[in-house]
Amino acid sequence: MLEGFNSSAATFAADVDQAFWIHIYISIALFFSVVGPMLYFAWKYRADKVKDENIGTLTHHTGVELLWTTTSVVSILIFFYYGYTSMKALRTMPAESESIVVHMEGKKWSWSHTYPANKSGHVHKTTELYVPKGQNIILKMSAPVKDVIHSYYVPAFRMKEDVVPGRVTQQWFNSERVGSYDVECAEYCGTSHAYMLTKINVMEQADYDAWFSSKKLTPNDDGKMSKGESLYKSNGCSGCHNIDSTATLVGPGLKGIGSKLNEADLKTALTNPDAVVAEGFTAGMMQPYNFSKDDLNEIVKYMQSAK
Repeated sequence: MLEGFNSSAATFAADVDQAFWIHIYISIALFFSVVGPMLYFAWKYRADKVKDENIGTLTHHTGVELLWTTTSVVSILIFFYYGYTSMKALRTMPAESESIVVHMEGKKWSWSHTYPANKSGHVHKTTELYVPKGQNIILKMSAPVKDVIHSYYVPAFRMKEDVVPGRVTQQWFNSERVGSYDVECAEYCGTSHAYMLTKINVMEQADYDAWFSSKKLTPNDDGKMSKGESLYKSNGCSGCHNIDSTATLVGPGLKGIGSKLNEADLKTALTNPDAVVAEGFTAGMMQPYNFSKDDLNEIVKYMQSAK
């Protein structure tokens, strides 16, 4: 879950790391400046070394008071400066005209990313995020109104943003390092919170352009995938249901579902899942999908093939 963590994969990751380590080093220094003298004086003036008649009362020491006050104020100002500058780097959003804007939806328990239409009008929708190296990416994040709060966390980027039902939150990044980076939900969101995972794949510009201008589901798509399978994967169904196994992933495995449910039942299971709840599971785990008529027919056709 920490793939690429030490690579400072996002342009602002170094700022966050710098602020973190400055806080750590100063905190360690302050800790020993308090605990060190405390232990020393406890040892030096222990009961068997000090006579009662030698015990005095010290009510004031200007030099020590000025030193401690100055040290505290300077430390707080340093904390504030590096905390503010790193936060500013994270939160200063680039212009949308100079960025790729991707709409991201988080819901129990999957992520989906919807891209702008390409020149042919095709709109890519993927579970993993694919972006070009060195390009500003703005994520507009939302969750269904009846869902729960999630948090889109990318450890390698030092980036985390809450995804709130009924609201649109934003975050951005720019990565100069080609690679695949883990994404996880950092806000407990229910029984399958630990499985709410995906990746950000940073690609060379030419490879990204070739994929984006095509109709492939992913850059690794060999073009043999049916439209139904493409819809099944891009809408996050594969993140919760094994189509070729009866094993439980998040929801029940769907192998053989085509021989258990007819076309009408499968459509109901997708558009009104609480009406068709598998044994051992509870209503409310799966959110309803709002597919077009054609897309609904295609995904049901694909599911019926899982016999």
